Amino acid sequence: MLEPPRLRLGLSTGALYPTATEDVPALAAEAGLFDLEIMLQTPGEYGAAFIRDLAARCRGAGCRVHAVHLWQELHPVLSPYARRVREGRTLFGRAIEGAAELGAKVVVWHGPKRAEMRAPAAQPHFLDAVADRGEACAAAGVRLAMENVSWCALATVRDVLGFAASIAEIDPRAERIGFAFDPFQAAETDANPFMLLAAMENRVFDVHLSDRRDDAPEQRHLSPGEGDLPWPALLRAIAGAYSGPLMLEGTVGGDLARIDATRRLLDPILREVLEQAETPCDGRPPAGLVEGIRLFNEGEFYACHEVIEHEWHAETRPIRRLYQGILQIGVGFLHALRGNHTGALLLLGDGIEKTVDFAPSCLGIDTGRLAAETQGALERLRVLGPERLGEFDFSTVPRIRFVDDGAIEPPSAPGAR
Repeated sequence: MLEPPRLRLGLSTGALYPTATEDVPALAAEAGLFDLEIMLQTPGEYGAAFIRDLAARCRGAGCRVHAVHLWQELHPVLSPYARRVREGRTLFGRAIEGAAELGAKVVVWHGPKRAEMRAPAAQPHFLDAVADRGEACAAAGVRLAMENVSWCALATVRDVLGFAASIAEIDPRAERIGFAFDPFQAAETDANPFMLLAAMENRVFDVHLSDRRDDAPEQRHLSPGEGDLPWPALLRAIAGAYSGPLMLEGTVGGDLARIDATRRLLDPILREVLEQAETPCDGRPPAGLVEGIRLFNEGEFYACHEVIEHEWHAETRPIRRLYQGILQIGVGFLHALRGNHTGALLLLGDGIEKTVDFAPSCLGIDTGRLAAETQGALERLRVLGPERLGEFDFSTVPRIRFVDDGAIEPPSAPGAR
């Protein structure tokens, strides 16, 4: 068999809820998605007979099972009622056995609810449970992935950082215990998804994809592309931390056309991510950077900053310094517009220093020209000083140009907004 791509789209059985779990493999194959995450929805689905039937259906559909996702309510570890904890642990053991039967590599768990973590001694009990479950997973040849979930133990960047430090002592080689990264859940708790992913370091074992709209947060788990998450930047960031299937978790029910729409959006982005040249300057600029440059050239410096910052967070290679340089030049001119002379000089100087490292051109951008023209503007601002800052002619702000195509957009007055 041909090796599947290093990054590819897969499907969580939960995305087709309320379709029965055992019916999803055939539907997934019909949609062209052959990597599955099995979400166990009831205690009965943990049973050996159900798992055997499900494994046969997966084989029949030609699907691979990457992960088994546990139902959070069935696995209490901090309940004061001891029988619930014991039975939850027993059920966890059955899930691990089921994962091995299905050929899965990962068991995904939310851990305790966030409210439960406020109890005295909750943290050490939670870590003991993680160590215990991680050891049981390793014995069965699978790994344990803790998901960042807005209403559970690992909701914020701080939560993940603290947990990562603790499990480094339990599992220093990152062989047994890690994370399932979910950018939707990060956004839902107002955590920066790029920072949260970085906090997971080399322990990303699974990835979930769903979307949300800032103006309608009650519409949860949309399909990627139906909301506001910055998918090109997110996929590039994920590519730097993870190799494997990306599980579509947006709830579509029986409407497989929504999955087709998601694939039309994400498949080209994934191809571009995977085909990127080893030498960063030889490639094409990511879509977010192109959009940021367009906003820069329209004088929308604040919006430019917001867009390019996503790309800066997503990029792990040295070329992220160029993104930051362009971002800082835009913020420098924003400071000038707002009357902050000192801030303008500092940001423009920093931006020029970074951008000139990529001269004369990079990603098709005329970086040498941008640095030189920005230096000229910086000198004019320095001569004017803070008292005469209002005399600066914003029509002289440089445009960011591409070597072959000139300016990305026709010139427009940056002060007009």
